[in-house]
Amino acid sequence: MAASHHLKWSKGEATVLATAAMLSDCEFALPSGPFRPFARAPWLGNVEDQSIVGHLRVLAGDFVGLPFGAGRPVPNAPTAWRDLMVHTPLHPIHGPVADADWTIIAGDDDHVQLRLDYAADSPVAWVEREVRAIPDTPGLEFTFTIHARRSARLSAGLHPNFRLPERPGRLALDADFAFGLLHPGYVGADGRQEFHSLDAVPNGASDITMSRIPIAPRMDRNVQLCGMKGPLRARWLDEGAGILLDWDRTLLPSLMIWHTDGGIGGEPWNHQFRAVGLEPIASAFDLHTDLSAADNPISTRGVATAITIGPEHPTVIRHRIIAFAE
Repeated sequence: MAASHHLKWSKGEATVLATAAMLSDCEFALPSGPFRPFARAPWLGNVEDQSIVGHLRVLAGDFVGLPFGAGRPVPNAPTAWRDLMVHTPLHPIHGPVADADWTIIAGDDDHVQLRLDYAADSPVAWVEREVRAIPDTPGLEFTFTIHARRSARLSAGLHPNFRLPERPGRLALDADFAFGLLHPGYVGADGRQEFHSLDAVPNGASDITMSRIPIAPRMDRNVQLCGMKGPLRARWLDEGAGILLDWDRTLLPSLMIWHTDGGIGGEPWNHQFRAVGLEPIASAFDLHTDLSAADNPISTRGVATAITIGPEHPTVIRHRIIAFAE
């Protein structure tokens, strides 16, 4: 496995891998005891096949995407989306940041800083990622800095992944947003896509709740909460603990919820991975960056689905995850 750096402070410890700059392990010290809210793939550390994208080889707690997504084909999508899906899917999914081995350039017990250079033909020159312990707090602060060689519009996103409880409905999600959309891949040509409460997400002719997960019966679902009005709270009801996820919503105005409950087959998944990605994004779902940078059914409603980068100054995206006991 690639290099790593270990953080240890008064309220927790964590490990950051060079591959995809992935937060692979993290334990917070709460008054109620140790709390490990992040997901961790059961195959982490055991996949050597380099044809598998880097972040999947080490899939765990938190990484970044630039450009975000890939733009896989979505058969039978609603017309408003299907007519925009004309681009060849990108590889690697979520961009070089989610595939390559970064260089660890600095670090101590409280922080680690990593750097990754992009290809010479990319509008991105290089990126940096810092993961820093918040002093005397069970929390981490992340800074993602994009240095551009020329101006461009790109989708961008953060990808924190959290573990699902075994029992249905025992992880509570609290979010305030302008409107929500079900991923086009789950809608069908004429299905309902929009919703305004996580308690009533379209599922064919009926609704499901995604404010209390895992969903029962078990299924995979992706939704985008557009125009987030505040941070997200996630509470593990059987553990009396939770996390607050906060970020710069002026740059990343939406939150994609990737609810995957063992539904993905093939290598390295093999129907083993259960997690919820709570992903702050400036993107139209995980679709192609060119679709996100153009007019689409989200951006035309005033919610940005791309960021603008330029050589005049770096673009800095921050988020923090703080654990709490109830």
